[in-house]
Amino acid sequence: MKLNVVPKNIYRNVFILVAVLIGYTMAFLSQNYGPLEDTRIHQDHGVRVLNYFKGIDETAALSPIDDQGNYYDVNKDIDSEHHGMNGFGGFFDLSSNFLHQFFSFVGVYEFKNFINSIFGFLLFLFCGLLGKELGGWKVGLFTLIFVVLTPVMFGYSMNNPKDIPAATFYMFSLFHIVKLLKELPRISLKRAFFLILNISILINIRIIGLIAIGYVLLAVLLWWLLENYQSNFKKIVLKDTLLLAGKTIGVCILAYLAVSIFWPYAHTNPIKVPVEMLFKTSEFRGFENLQIFEGNWQSSFNVPWYYAIKNLFIITMPLHVFIGFFLIPLLYYKNTNKNMLYVSIVLFTTVFPMLLVIFGKPNSHDGSRQFMFSVLPIVVLSAFSWGRLIQLMKIKSIKLGIYAILFLLLLQPLRFMIQYHPMQALYFSPIIGGVGGAYGNYEIDYYGVAIKPALDWLEKNVGDKDNPPRIRMYYGSQTKVTYHLDKSPNLEYVLTRRDSPDWDYSIVMLAEGKYKKDIKSANWSPENTVHEIKVDGAPICFIIKNKYEIDKHLLETEQRVSKTPSVNGYIGLSLLYYKKKDFFKSIEASKKAVSLDPNNSIAYNNLCSAYNNLLMYHEAKIACEKSLSIQPETSLTKNNLSVSLKGVDRRKNKKLTLREYLSLSYNYYKLGYFDKCIEVSMELLELEPNSVVAYNNICSSYIALGGYEKAIEACNKALEIDPNHQLVKNNLNWAKSKLNP
Repeated sequence: MKLNVVPKNIYRNVFILVAVLIGYTMAFLSQNYGPLEDTRIHQDHGVRVLNYFKGIDETAALSPIDDQGNYYDVNKDIDSEHHGMNGFGGFFDLSSNFLHQFFSFVGVYEFKNFINSIFGFLLFLFCGLLGKELGGWKVGLFTLIFVVLTPVMFGYSMNNPKDIPAATFYMFSLFHIVKLLKELPRISLKRAFFLILNISILINIRIIGLIAIGYVLLAVLLWWLLENYQSNFKKIVLKDTLLLAGKTIGVCILAYLAVSIFWPYAHTNPIKVPVEMLFKTSEFRGFENLQIFEGNWQSSFNVPWYYAIKNLFIITMPLHVFIGFFLIPLLYYKNTNKNMLYVSIVLFTTVFPMLLVIFGKPNSHDGSRQFMFSVLPIVVLSAFSWGRLIQLMKIKSIKLGIYAILFLLLLQPLRFMIQYHPMQALYFSPIIGGVGGAYGNYEIDYYGVAIKPALDWLEKNVGDKDNPPRIRMYYGSQTKVTYHLDKSPNLEYVLTRRDSPDWDYSIVMLAEGKYKKDIKSANWSPENTVHEIKVDGAPICFIIKNKYEIDKHLLETEQRVSKTPSVNGYIGLSLLYYKKKDFFKSIEASKKAVSLDPNNSIAYNNLCSAYNNLLMYHEAKIACEKSLSIQPETSLTKNNLSVSLKGVDRRKNKKLTLREYLSLSYNYYKLGYFDKCIEVSMELLELEPNSVVAYNNICSSYIALGGYEKAIEACNKALEIDPNHQLVKNNLNWAKSKLNP
């Protein structure tokens, strides 16, 4: 059933031209996107997998199943993350990290986005080629345009390192299954190779890809039944049937075994692991979420049976695809048995995953994006259905009318994609009123898509190289902001509580509404909002300015902590004192926090910051190192440690100024570090032998330590330099009175 009716090769040539333009455009636009919520966890997993193949780290081969037979919760701690992520093969992350070694001058996530966009382009291309296999180059062109103008797919094609590669190899596999059906009963080495390659990588990325092996078996079986149906199965050649069955099963077995090639954990048992992981998938709780659906907050393990269907095929589906779905029956109208077989197999690859979701009840979260691959076959059939509708219409004016309607339908998502770049992934169908209609009823930005636009706004409107504003974010992976802020000279990242004074602007995601269970009055203060990232008029990300009365807040915090001492209370107090530049009290509060929780990395970081400000670099270094031993990847602490190390080096090489030595000496005395005060004062005397203040500080410190004779000696030396120094006289008299009571 080919729909090619006009000049030979014109649709093929246009297809190639459009595909090239799409490929270049996607590669260029990919740099406008930032890391998403779980990008960091997959990136780190890819590094571990690469190190495994380099032979320098065996972590990637650790079992994701604990001693009790439970799947590790990757959100629990770093060790659990390292184990739990091994339940995924990680082909995409391995590939991108391997290639990045040769382009290390490019930022890791910029490069990752570029590679992601290539996979996205290949996904679109093979959707188009599958359309071509079903209905010719015209349908192929329709399909290519249809899938590119599916905004959620386009948006995630730039920076989703899991769902897009999985969808890509799903469609690769489906394309080759249709090609196989057309070539049967012959199974060429070429077709066998591509089926083994694509299916094995698909399973490596998402274990549910095992269903593709079932598709191959089902497709060949249906072909065989169709071939022998008309003869009532009386002309079956047993030898040929057994040979075909043997080849098909051989391809499936090799595809299964090849899964382990790029999967370190599967190396431990290539036969057992893939099946084991398939059955353990339902236990995976690493990305369990509380999410809003139909206006109610629900756990990802307790959503309605139609959750995935509604999210994937209704509320996020553009109208040209949605309407095309209802035209699919046209593909069975006056069609050949073989063409109907091809259509049925493609349709089944959408229906079957949804049946698995309904009856298997896996952890379905974030709009069921983990089943995003199942949408693509419907997009292909939808494009084919529109083509079939146009073909069936014999009246030219009606055909033109259908083209006009289709053109208008395609304009709607195209306008959205241009207007709200780079937030195409947040698209919702006009059926529910777009993003505005989804607001308060469905989860919109669970993945952090709007974080990059928020950072771009901050960079443009409040960025200051001389006095960088301090930016915080609470929700989810901090990589969404740190990757940009760590490279920006105009903005500074801080990891701190919202009730802390130690930030200037906070980025608040719409998803934080789950903490108050009310999306319209979620975890932000509207009166402090200085900017909103909006889509279709709906606010999806908020930038809050820190507006607080520090003295009032300090008093309230002091009163609260005095009544109910707590780690968080003392940490908050230490930050408030720090903001007031009362570093002595900040140190005191941080030490109390440490006494309650000896493994609190924030308290040690606060100690480090305060010590740095008091020039006590050695103490700051110790505090920072302790903080990093607890939380190794905290950028703020690393920056503070850098200041400490430079300060230690300056003092070691006698590069402190006289004023700095005097301040350091006083600070040690103030905090009761009397030995250190004497040590610094002696260093000061090496640079300034006639420093009365240095001798006086030595005198005061020895008095505090009970060394009255040495105190008298130091005071006498000070008076030799300045006989009228009253403070020295007072200290001398005090030392003498203690020596001779």
